[in-house]
Amino acid sequence: MIHDILILPDIHGRTFWKDAVEHEQFATIIFLGDYLDPYPSEGINDEQALANFKEIIDYGMSHDNVVMLLGNHDMHYYSHLFAKNAMSSRFCFAMITELNELFTRHKNMFRLAWETTLNGYHYLFTHSGVSDGWLETNRQLVATADAEHLNQLLATDDGVLALAQVSWMRGGHHRGGSIVWGDVYEILNKNPLPDVYQIFGHSQQNESPIITDNIACLDVRRPFVLRDGQPGIEPLPYHNA
Repeated sequence: MIHDILILPDIHGRTFWKDAVEHEQFATIIFLGDYLDPYPSEGINDEQALANFKEIIDYGMSHDNVVMLLGNHDMHYYSHLFAKNAMSSRFCFAMITELNELFTRHKNMFRLAWETTLNGYHYLFTHSGVSDGWLETNRQLVATADAEHLNQLLATDDGVLALAQVSWMRGGHHRGGSIVWGDVYEILNKNPLPDVYQIFGHSQQNESPIITDNIACLDVRRPFVLRDGQPGIEPLPYHNA
């Protein structure tokens, strides 16, 4: 039986995910969020990103092994309250109604966190990682930083406001950035989950991911895989330049 996990970092209209799912089989396919708001320098426009996002939704609807996380560039279409408090760059005002309706219609497909155990490691997947500053600020909402409690944040206004917290590292004023708005260096300096291996994207790197003994920041425009019985996180040869 296959237990391998395909990890698809920030999409932003990119299509590397298609090559990955076409060439191999995986027990779980997890998108780390940020499907929309492409970078103009990459030659992808908002219409193309929307079409790509719809393909991802269709793929997720037809495959029961797909996990779709939310990032900050999704949350500001998913929630008006989030957008009011922490709108991200490259927000597409022309598509806000269509995108909000799309997220609302497929609400049950999306979550903030997912966790699993493989090869003796317990992995927690979020868009930008759980930082010490954000976790301590929101202890009343997140008693335990596991997938169950993190996903519950979507159910209340207080939870959404906690997700909208941005630290000074990203131009905000909060002690720590949330699991959709944090910075890798907040977690690299102090990982608050010593018994959990955190995997996330969000903090885009030029070519090489940041991989340590307890975190992996994989936003480098390509997919990765955790293989059953093999140590480490393996990059796959499908890449958007």
